[in-house]
Amino acid sequence: MKYAIIENERVSLESLRQKVESVRRGYELTFTAESVEEAVEYFSGQPEAELVFMDIELVDGNCFDIFEQVEVKSYIIFTTAYDEYAIRAFKVNSVDYLLKPITEDAVRTAIEKLERMQGAARMDYRRLGEEVHKRKPRRRLLLMSGDNYFYEELGNVSYFLSEEKYVYAVLLSGRRRMTEFKNLTEAEELLRGADFFQVSRNILASINSISKVSRFFNGRVKVIVKAGDEEQEVVVSAARRKQFLDWMGDNQ
Repeated sequence: MKYAIIENERVSLESLRQKVESVRRGYELTFTAESVEEAVEYFSGQPEAELVFMDIELVDGNCFDIFEQVEVKSYIIFTTAYDEYAIRAFKVNSVDYLLKPITEDAVRTAIEKLERMQGAARMDYRRLGEEVHKRKPRRRLLLMSGDNYFYEELGNVSYFLSEEKYVYAVLLSGRRRMTEFKNLTEAEELLRGADFFQVSRNILASINSISKVSRFFNGRVKVIVKAGDEEQEVVVSAARRKQFLDWMGDNQ
């Protein structure tokens, strides 16, 4: 079988080549690349590789950028140091991946699985890429102060506050800045997976903002949300109690 390796570190590429050669001496390495650009050019032609070992992070972007530009018909085994959201998507879609540092046994197992699957339909890698990007939380947030735009690391946001017709980001320092979110529903959708939970009708709180949680009447939960020197007390309804506690314990 002819195969390719797309990997942004030359040492890792050579190490993987040696492991494949060790477990399958008949396999022929026909192409290597370190970038999205090189890979797109390769797959735009008539690629020989039936199998591709593909690193998620490349020198000029993410491997899923490749699938947005060109159709890839080869079987792919992804490699990654640790990309939580990609791995979750791989597991859901039964896509093969190798977690770095890659062992010879892991390479053998992945290849054996591939050989058993030969003839089966290929994965829609473009759709997989869209799913991975959708799962990944934002790291930065666009804010406004007067006529000026600036960004803030999402980790510095205590909570989002819906007030009148605007949504504000209240920072851990206590400062308040206007966002471009239309409402908290839009904010929650865009920040899904980023450690935020809507604890009340008008507050979407970060896990870092919660200073105290206690039982309250009728199965509800009382939550203290803090930003700077100010604290806000909110009550999570009985209907959302389990969902909130699961989120706190990361059991979703």
